[in-house]
Amino acid sequence: MLKKEFENKDKVQMEHIQAWINKGMCGTSVAATGVGKTRMGLLAIDQALESDPNATALIIVPTENLRDNEWIDELKKWKLSHYKKRIEFQCIQTAYKYEEYHWNIVIVDEVHTTLSPEYRKFYENNSWDCLYCLTATVPENPEYKKFLKSIAPVVKKTTLDDALDEGLISPYKVYNLGVSFTPEEAKEYNKIDKLFILAQNKLGGPWEAFKNATKWRTSKDKDESKWANIFYIMMQKRKQLCFNVSSKIDIIEQIVNKYSNRRALVFSESIKFASTLQERLDDQCVTFHSKMKKKEREDALKLFGDGRTKKRVISSVRALNQGLNVPECSLGICAAGSSKALDNVQRTGRTLRLQENKIAIYFNLYVRGTQEVKWVRKRTKDEYNAKWIDNLNDI
Repeated sequence: MLKKEFENKDKVQMEHIQAWINKGMCGTSVAATGVGKTRMGLLAIDQALESDPNATALIIVPTENLRDNEWIDELKKWKLSHYKKRIEFQCIQTAYKYEEYHWNIVIVDEVHTTLSPEYRKFYENNSWDCLYCLTATVPENPEYKKFLKSIAPVVKKTTLDDALDEGLISPYKVYNLGVSFTPEEAKEYNKIDKLFILAQNKLGGPWEAFKNATKWRTSKDKDESKWANIFYIMMQKRKQLCFNVSSKIDIIEQIVNKYSNRRALVFSESIKFASTLQERLDDQCVTFHSKMKKKEREDALKLFGDGRTKKRVISSVRALNQGLNVPECSLGICAAGSSKALDNVQRTGRTLRLQENKIAIYFNLYVRGTQEVKWVRKRTKDEYNAKWIDNLNDI
């Protein structure tokens, strides 16, 4: 990293830490990927543990990769390994079961993943002197947002645009690229969509359907429960059809071939799609998903991170939304995703790690004339540079 870029990153990180200190060492930093949230967490730990040799810390993360690799590597990088014996690293899937524990400081990485009614038991059943939460964007769920404010209100924000202005991430281009159904897929989609709309109307129309479907799904009235369940089933079928459309495999192969000198990360929503893509791309691609054994996931990341191998594409099923740090990765492809801005910021951020002379490229794929158009539009609405294109020749 160039001296000026390091100075800018250090400045922004210290502004976050100072804002946290000013709020009594209890709060949340919202910072885009590339700002250095892990180092900010370690700076907070240094503040809390430095003067007390008996002080302890807990770092909560959403994935094993973050727990076992990323945070440990950062400790070494910033010469803070002397704290390692006093820090417990734990995934939220385990930490939420804790009761009546106490730490001098708790760091919660990707705090948005810990706010469900089940996982928030951690906050309700344990205690700490200092709490520092980290995330790329505030939760969209109003109830989750309210709960976060009650335990650790936001102390400072640094958006992707802010990070770009400060020179903390690489410049990037976003393309929303449309694909089409095969005739058979289009026929199936229309069939599903018609039944979905019928159920929607039976449940009170577009504005009331979701609320009524949730309320009536277990209703004793057979007609109410019937249409509520049809509504949910058709919604899922429609989504899965869009997510796994065959033409997305074709266009991803074209993108990867077009940018043959780039290392790429592909996000999808099903293991079947990720595996099919891996088979198509053959020896230049590895898969990564939660159903793989731990050793298999570790090997996949090593192969992708090692520039000496042919593995320049990693096909991931959500599992790498957080915690992948490969600056050389400059091509991102979202084959399927939700409408949530949070997922979009995290996934885009995986390709924006700062590297000299790098301009990252990110694609959002969608099926023309489907609900997917709305999802892409919603999750990219804050990206001023997102360009809608019909084919790769438009670039």
